[in-house]
Amino acid sequence: MSNFFSSGLNGNNLFSAAKPAEEKPKDSSLNGQYYDLKDNYQQIFVEAAESIRKDLDEFKPKDVCKDCSVKDCKIEKKDIFAPYPPAGCKYREWQMQAITYLTGDYKNKLQAALQSLMDKRNEYECNKCGACCKLAVSEYSYAQLKQRALKGDKFSEDFVSVFVPYETEDEAKKVNPEYFELLNKLVEDSKIYYYHCPKLGDDNLCTIYEQRPNICKNFPHNPLKLLPSECSFNAWKDEVAHQAMLLKAKADIINYYKEKLG
Repeated sequence: MSNFFSSGLNGNNLFSAAKPAEEKPKDSSLNGQYYDLKDNYQQIFVEAAESIRKDLDEFKPKDVCKDCSVKDCKIEKKDIFAPYPPAGCKYREWQMQAITYLTGDYKNKLQAALQSLMDKRNEYECNKCGACCKLAVSEYSYAQLKQRALKGDKFSEDFVSVFVPYETEDEAKKVNPEYFELLNKLVEDSKIYYYHCPKLGDDNLCTIYEQRPNICKNFPHNPLKLLPSECSFNAWKDEVAHQAMLLKAKADIINYYKEKLG
């Protein structure tokens, strides 16, 4: 669950409210899925920012400047990001109170809400399409994943226990051209590596099903993960998409507040 609130490929930090919306292509269902998520995220980011600012305004002190002990303060704009004096200023105390709230109780509420979304995934069943077994991606090479596994990274340990790399990108592309092209578009400035699970049978059934690792049991691991179009968990993702994007936006905004006020 922590991946949802982190950056990088696994964290699915694929959307940026700072970037202008791009024209939606109409030639691919997966492309449409991506652009819909991206455009919606830009709108939801504004919704999340306004919600957080409203909460923080509840802590905002009222009319305290007249009794302030700080002399010759030229700040008149009583905004959360104003450069208030570090000591003796009630508005500076407001800033610190806001950070404590956002990184404490508020972040815990986000984590609980995300867990609720993940629990809802259990209401859906895998349709045994085999897409997730036939084409998996990572920003790490196989050697890097093995090193991370040796250092105790559980996700990497699970990953290398079942997945092996394709020898060429052409091999990976043949498995699912639509999904391959979209993944390349999302990380066009970064290197990604393609993997498959050799334990998948010809009937699309797992040959080690009872012993499969958590990486398989818990797939998909993120409600904003772009899935192959044939995956039945798209229905779960569609149901929780708005709330998941709202949580992601709030997590991104918290990080912004930390950078500005920390």
